[in-house]
This record gives sequence, C-alpha cells and structure tokens, in this order.
Amino acid sequence: MKNFVKFIIIFVFFVMIFSNYNLAYAQDEFYYTDNVEHLFTHCLLAYPEIALAKNNEMQLHYNQDCITHTEFKAILKELYKNNYVLVNINDCFKIENGKAVKNKIKIPVGKKPIIFSFDDVNYDHKKLHLGMIDKLILDENGNLAELTYKDNKEVITYDREFVCIMEDFINKNPDFSINGARGTLNLTGYDGILGYRTQKNNKINRESEIEEAKKVVAKLKENGWTFASHSYGHYHMKKITLENFKIELECWKDEVESIIGKTQVYVYPYGEWEITDNGSISKKHKLLEEYGFKLFCGVGMQQFYSYLPFDKNIKEKTLFMDRKVIDGFTLKNRTSNLKPLFDTNVVYDYAHRSLVN
Repeated sequence: MKNFVKFIIIFVFFVMIFSNYNLAYAQDEFYYTDNVEHLFTHCLLAYPEIALAKNNEMQLHYNQDCITHTEFKAILKELYKNNYVLVNINDCFKIENGKAVKNKIKIPVGKKPIIFSFDDVNYDHKKLHLGMIDKLILDENGNLAELTYKDNKEVITYDREFVCIMEDFINKNPDFSINGARGTLNLTGYDGILGYRTQKNNKINRESEIEEAKKVVAKLKENGWTFASHSYGHYHMKKITLENFKIELECWKDEVESIIGKTQVYVYPYGEWEITDNGSISKKHKLLEEYGFKLFCGVGMQQFYSYLPFDKNIKEKTLFMDRKVIDGFTLKNRTSNLKPLFDTNVVYDYAHRSLVN
C-alpha cells in the first residue's frame, strides 16, 4: 500500500511538471492574426563596382531598381534586431471551398512575421557580365553557390546573392526563420530560370540546362525556399490580349511549372493587377484561377493583405497581398515608410552608390 501511494505521488509530481512545461512553452508562442509584412527586391548587385560604374549601360536601372549585396546583408541584420522573423508565404493562407483565405501563423512572443520575395530570378542575357551573378549552382559538395564568369574564368562565391546570404544568416541565427522558412523566388520563363536557358527557343543544350536547373530547384526546396509565378514573359497586364494571356499561361505551365512544380502564388509583373473588368471578375483573372493560382501579389508601400474587389456587388473575393519594394530608389526616398522595418541610413551603400553621382 505504501509503495502504491508513493507511486501516485511521484506520478502526480511528474504530471504537474510536464503540464507546467507545456503551459510555459505554449505561452512562448502565439497566433499572429494581423497583416503580414511582405518585402521584395530583385537579384542583388553582386559586383556593385561593375554594376554602378559609369560605363555600364545598366547603371541607372541598377541604381534605381536594385540593392547591393552589402545592403541586403545589412537589411537582414536590421530586421533581426527589430524582432522580425521569416515565415513561409504558403503558411499565410489556406484553401477553403476552393478559395484562399487568411491563415493564422504561430510565431514566438515578441516577434513579427515577414515574407521576403525576389523578382526576376532568371539572370537573363541582357544582364550578363554587368554586375550580377550569372547563375545559381550546386558546388562539388552539393551546396548552393553562385557562379559568375569573370575574365573568361568561373568564379564561385557564397556571399554575393540573396540565396547564399540568407542561408548563411539563418545558419548563424536560426531563430530568424520560423519552421525553416526562407524566401520566395518569383520566376519568369522567357529566358529560362535561375541562370539556366530552359526556354523552348533554346535549341542548343536545353535538356541539359533543364536537368541542372532541376537539381538546384530540388536543393532550394529542401532548404525551405518557395516559388511563385511572376508570369512567363513579364508582360503588362492591361496591354496583353486574352488570347496571348492564354498562351502565356501555357508557356509557364510547360516550361517553368514542369521544373519547379505547382505554385498557388501569382506575383503580377510591375505590380499591375487586374481582378475586375466592367463590374465583374475579369476573364484574365478567371484564367489565373483556372491554372491554380490562389494568392495574388501586387506592389505598394502601405501594408495591405485583404480581399478584393471592394465592390460589394461582387460576392466572389480574391486574397490579395501587397509587397513593399526594397530598391535603390526607396532606400533613398522612402525612409519614413521603411523606418518601422529598418533604418535606411544604416543599410545604404554610400560607397558604391556614390559612383552614380
């Protein structure tokens, strides 16, 4: 009898300890129900001394629309210091009755969720050798790396493009990522993806390019990166005809989706979105939904994550998320908009941007 009582006492003791542990653990996390901040930028200026040089034909474009690898590293440090944590964009919504609806995100107390996405990750021909890397690769150990051809030599680096920089930062600061989240690569397909010429008009080595791209895609997915469609041809939504839009979506399906798999996220080129037309859901938007897209992203400096259209007469709603652009222009001219996220004076690459002036 004494042994039985002793057993009960010990059992109750451990139950209380375990319960208190679980309670404490639960109190360390909470479900975030407010808007989720979404930042985006383009491929980085890996070699700003080249990209921003006066003899570079892309100088003004790069200075306006891109950030340097130094600035990106500084931004990650500032976001981390200001208690932001990366979340997977696909965790921010769920599908109910065939439509995307907001989803609660569990994050640590005191933290704020943020999504980071990257546009035009194809390293197209017109940008080669002008200050960006040439492609993402796997090194001899199967790790993600950057390849650039300089002076007719292959240069492999690990600290010039956002993928490797973010991988290194999270390895050093794992609490910056929730459930292994990384960023989202917003791809086009007209000149291939990730630096590989996977498009159908490549008649030379397309199959081998596709196989190499698939290896990189698999590693990116394994590490927690996600993908979104940024269209196939980076068109203007208001200018493209419905007929050409159908061709566009088929090209995406055949040439990009076949490599990266399906994605439910559509990122409008130039942030030019079209959901309604003449008081009803537009035919182009219906096509996007037919091809499986559920969450739609635009561009705007004000935080916005809600349902469109606002027209009360249209009952069918679409989940829409705006993204704040981080580029040379906003770092210089939108300091107040970016202040809650980071101090632009801390991250601005004065040394290299002075080459433009």
